[in-house]
This record gives sequence, structure tokens and C-alpha cells, in this order.
Amino acid sequence: MLTEEQLAHFETFGFILFRQLFSAAEMAAFTEQANELWQEDLATRSEETAHQHIAPFIERRPLLAGLPEDDRIYNPVQQLLGPGFTWGGSEGNKGSFNETNDHQWHSDRAGQIDLQYRRIKIMIYLQAMQRDNGALRLIPGSHKPEFHRQLFVLQSQHQGSSLAAFGVPGPDLPCFPVEVEPGDVVLFDHYLYHAVYGKQNGRSYIAVKFAARPESEVHYEALRAHHQDASHLHENFRHSNRPRIRGMVDGLLKWEAQLALEKEE
Repeated sequence: MLTEEQLAHFETFGFILFRQLFSAAEMAAFTEQANELWQEDLATRSEETAHQHIAPFIERRPLLAGLPEDDRIYNPVQQLLGPGFTWGGSEGNKGSFNETNDHQWHSDRAGQIDLQYRRIKIMIYLQAMQRDNGALRLIPGSHKPEFHRQLFVLQSQHQGSSLAAFGVPGPDLPCFPVEVEPGDVVLFDHYLYHAVYGKQNGRSYIAVKFAARPESEVHYEALRAHHQDASHLHENFRHSNRPRIRGMVDGLLKWEAQLALEKEE
């Protein structure tokens, strides 16, 4: 469970770093199953690629699929999102999607529905990451509405956005580099501005996402916009009989059924 200090850190800065949440043996097992999925993906391609993005990801392997239910993940997420929180999907990424080996400053959920609908992303890196070779960089506090809106100028993710707006290139923008070793886990508010510079070859990570219980159609449509609604549930989760998974997907399925009924009427 999160301590009062950790809760205060998240509310103030928008993230929490858990050191060595998973053991070396656990990470080796996660990495083995992740590599299996990336190898299977490569087999479906007509040519080799430097970047692989698979979503849904963890739902495809039994061991990985247990991550959202693990107390070390589930309990902090429940504390931050409250009862009835929903599953937001997963992804597995390997390599860099561009030749510059960077991902410019951006927010995954920039400005949506006034930043009041809380969503969380958790990153599990499979290699050590340092500031200049692929570590996630965060701008602490940028999930807060006023500060968040001041950073909208970065959302285009152009190479020169930071220089034009603030007089410094992207790598020099004030930030917190989340340097990690395998076993460390990063949890952050999905509205937080973040970037990556100097991606190392073979950089790989698993991401799992969650959202607070959708209380309105506006919330549900916000999930739909990012493929986090019920229609994008993997079959292994949609039809799961595991209590914690059921708790994460039932709310989505109820909204799906309700909106389908209203459409018929």
C-alpha cells in the first residue's frame, strides 16, 4: 500500500518510482514471455523492423496477464483511482520508432476533459535506463491544469518545439530523468508531460494502463478516443473469470451495453 508520503508525492509531482518492485527472477520470466511475443510479431512481417509496438500485449501470456492483479500493482492503482477503476489496456514496445532515437515532449492525454478524469500509466523497463540512453524524462507537476496548459506548445512534438517556446532544445528542458534498473517500476499520471532522448538499441518496455471508474458518457468517450473502451478489450480479459480482472472490465462492459441500447432506441 502507498504511504502518506508516496500519496503526497503523486499528488504533487504526478508520479511514483518503485525501486526493485520485482525480483531478478520475476523480471527474467517477464522478459522471456515478452520476447516470445515480439518474436511472434516479427514472424508476421514481410521485412525486419527497428520498432515493434504490440497492443494488447500482456493479455496474451498467462504470466504477464497476472501483472494487473498483483498486489504490488493493484493496490497502489486502487488507492489512486478509487473503487471501480477500469483496465486501460497494455502495450509492449521494442526499439525506436524514428531515426533520431527520441520521443519529443508530449502528454499522452493532453488537456482532455479538463484533466479531472484520472488515468494512470505504469512502465516496466526490461533494461537499465540512464538519462541519456533512453530513460523516461518527466516534468514534475505538469499534470496540474495550469502548468499542464502552459506546456501545450510542446504537444506538436516537433524537434524545435522546446527551443521555440522556451529557448532551450528538448534534451535541456528542466525535468526529472527516471533512471531505472530492471525490477524498478514507474507509475505516472497520464496527463504528465514526458519525453525520451538517446534511446538505446533494443530498448524495450511493458506498459499497463488504468482509469478511474467512468461516471459519464464523456468519460467513456475519452477512453474510446484512445482505444481503452470495451470494444478494445482482449478476449482473455473480456471473458476472464478472475475477480480482479472482472472488476476492471465489468464497468466498461456496462457502458458498452448501455450505449448500444440507447443507440437502438
